[in-house]
Amino acid sequence: MSKEPAPVPFILAAAGLTDVGRKRTENQDRILMHDIVYAVADGMGGHEAGEVASQLAVETMQEICVFANKTSVRKLPTVPDVQRQVQLADDRIREALESRGGTTLCALVQIKTPGKSRDSVTAPLAAVPPWTSSFAMTQNTDVISKITPQMLEHHRANLAPATEPITVVTEEIPSLLLVNVGDSRGYRLRDGALQQLTRDHSAVQEMVDAGQITELEARNHPHRNLITRALGAGAESQPDVTVLHPRIGDRYMLCSDGLSGELTEDILQTLLVNYKDRADAARVLTGAALEAGGRDNIAVIVIDVLATPSVETDAPEN
Repeated sequence: MSKEPAPVPFILAAAGLTDVGRKRTENQDRILMHDIVYAVADGMGGHEAGEVASQLAVETMQEICVFANKTSVRKLPTVPDVQRQVQLADDRIREALESRGGTTLCALVQIKTPGKSRDSVTAPLAAVPPWTSSFAMTQNTDVISKITPQMLEHHRANLAPATEPITVVTEEIPSLLLVNVGDSRGYRLRDGALQQLTRDHSAVQEMVDAGQITELEARNHPHRNLITRALGAGAESQPDVTVLHPRIGDRYMLCSDGLSGELTEDILQTLLVNYKDRADAARVLTGAALEAGGRDNIAVIVIDVLATPSVETDAPEN
């Protein structure tokens, strides 16, 4: 087993785009790009409701940046800080829209490194959700509204405890926290290989986990847009969180399903590898999703992990 490299100081640089797509008349996707928080939110709901939900989500997450920069020494958030902010976003959306709309959220946040943390993809469910068996193949079921708190409590009680490896970190170097609710996704390109770091909270993903359909069938399933978890809607809004220890040269991508639903992972990997410039990569990815059909709004952020410039490099010449 290869030893995990020691963490080193880094900076993040990003470029992102949103596009209404070819089929929609309004864009309910929103993005946030800051040196501490990067986020994609994909709104859902009736006229204006989805737009309001996604806008409230990114505005609430942006407050993390304001808090961090209030003092002369930047104070990065902790994992609980970020979790509380996501809960605040959920509360604000529910209050504003009275459950008439909601949004997905996928965010990458610089955080204060915890003493112990994990760098791993969220594991598949250890128990099949009880609501999965009720998914109809012939009608558009409102999944979120049928998931009650009692069902959630019973399901969580049946989940096996995680047995993932622990990485002990002693250096005061920031880590990254990946947060996701819904089916917007986070990916990492490392050493030329692309890995999906998030797991969709969707009807089709749970059907895949239950062995009812294959990954290929899920891409074109009539219920592929039905999500089982969202901010501002339904009984479940708890985010998945994963602490990541970045390496120089890593490239992260956050996107809504308007991108990942149109392009296969092979295509995503090829474009992220071939287009070194972040802005070019975001533009080409968006263009490829439009060319593939553009059936939904599209949002994408490409984030590169770069080495911190040395003092000698920054010092003015005499």
